[in-house]
Amino acid sequence: MISRIRSALGPRTAATARRRWTIRVLAALIVVALAATGYHFVQQARFTTVTAHFTATNGLYPGDEVRVVGVKVGTVASIDNEGTTLKVRMRIPRSLRLPADVKAVVMAQSLVAARFVQLTPAWTHGPSAGSRLDIPIDRTAVPVEWDQVEQQLNRVTAALAPTPEDPTGPGARLLDSAATALDGGNADTLRTTTQQLSQTMSTLSAGSADLFGTIRNLEAFTTALSASDQQIVVFQGRLASVSQVLAGNHDELAGALTDLDTAIGDIQSFVTTHRDGISEQLKQLSDATGNIVSQRDALETILHRTPTALSNYYNTYQPAQGAITGVPGFPNFGNPINFVCGAIAATGNGTSEEGAKLCQQYLGPLLNTLKMNYPPLSVNPFQSTGAGPGQLVYSPPELQQLLLPGQPK
Repeated sequence: MISRIRSALGPRTAATARRRWTIRVLAALIVVALAATGYHFVQQARFTTVTAHFTATNGLYPGDEVRVVGVKVGTVASIDNEGTTLKVRMRIPRSLRLPADVKAVVMAQSLVAARFVQLTPAWTHGPSAGSRLDIPIDRTAVPVEWDQVEQQLNRVTAALAPTPEDPTGPGARLLDSAATALDGGNADTLRTTTQQLSQTMSTLSAGSADLFGTIRNLEAFTTALSASDQQIVVFQGRLASVSQVLAGNHDELAGALTDLDTAIGDIQSFVTTHRDGISEQLKQLSDATGNIVSQRDALETILHRTPTALSNYYNTYQPAQGAITGVPGFPNFGNPINFVCGAIAATGNGTSEEGAKLCQQYLGPLLNTLKMNYPPLSVNPFQSTGAGPGQLVYSPPELQQLLLPGQPK
């Protein structure tokens, strides 16, 4: 019975196992595909592509380094031929910021070492380049190849070598001319010149800080001149106008300079003749100025108060009356007892205090009757109106010529 059941289930169980194995394989393939796809998108999100166009990429291959200031930041992804130029794609992190005017240079540390691409300059501030950067060929550079150097050396050698038409050759003639120039002691002169040049360069090297400071100051000066270009043009125009005026008045200017020269000569003769007298006068002038300086505070007080005093005088003067009008103020008459009795007490003798008390006792009532702020005293007791010279009428008219001769009638 059991054997029959096993025989009946055997084929079905094998088919189920094969299906399960197939499902597992498909699931594994799907997981691998999803992982590869995810890795691809992650790499796309982390990295960006920079494209640069070069005239040559000898010694540069995919996988070589891409550097910024000597630090590796990415790799070369591919190199494609575009006919006359080569397009190099590089993968760098998206987080790396590059300046908008970045340049790409193929660097060769030696003739046989691996090459790399240098992105320069490094970004510090200012506008930065975006993603999918494309660097044109005018902002790329490649190293000089040894073949080119060898070709140029061959050309120089061929140019200096002798030919059937010129058996000596330019190189031999150059050496002969150099030997002739160094004969007769010229070699010592050349050696001395070289030593002096070396000493000069050493001096410049020792003072490099001052030299560079001078150059920086000169740069600042030229920058200021460049910023003031319009003002300089205006100044030059005005200077040209002055020059034209001087050129147009050449004779008058020459005569004035001649007269000035004569006057200077006369002054020199006068000073020579009267040297002692001038010295004495200058000494006295120095003493006078010293006295003025010593009275500086008093002069400052006078100059400070004089305008106010003159203004007060102007306000008290009445031209129509031809007199000064005003009321004198005596502040001590506001309290005459203190004024009179205080003066007695201020004598300072043995009876001054008793005298002040007696003054207050006997003269106090009388002095109180004199208490006033402004005593009734007038500066100009006569009040009359005067007339100016233009307001007078003379009768007869001949009286005007008699009193004021030369005046118009």
